[in-house]
Amino acid sequence: MSFDMDISEVSAVANGLGRIAARALPDVDAVLKKGAQNIKEGMAADASASQHFEPLAGSITYDSRYGMGRAQYEIGPDKSLRGGALGNIYYFGTSRGGGSGDLDKQLNLEAPRTLEFLEQLPGQWEDQL
Repeated sequence: MSFDMDISEVSAVANGLGRIAARALPDVDAVLKKGAQNIKEGMAADASASQHFEPLAGSITYDSRYGMGRAQYEIGPDKSLRGGALGNIYYFGTSRGGGSGDLDKQLNLEAPRTLEFLEQLPGQWEDQL
């Protein structure tokens, strides 16, 4: 038993999705980069407001993990920069104190805005399907 199927429409949609994926990554990365910058600035402002951990503020950075099909950012104190070693104490504390920094605060503030911008992106690619 054999039968024939016309999959040209499925192929067209698949090709369209491939074009969208290739075009989407730079747009998604731009949104994530802005979110990472906002989180970095918020974390630095929080540290600057602390009497004891103000030197930590200048060490807060972000690194891009942009690659094939992936856009990702890592945000936090850089131990190789002046004040960066205070990050562990500020966020996690020691037996002598610390732990007054909220590592999730800025992420929780920024996440809704970033998601809102990401949700707007698909409308830009509909013409490619």
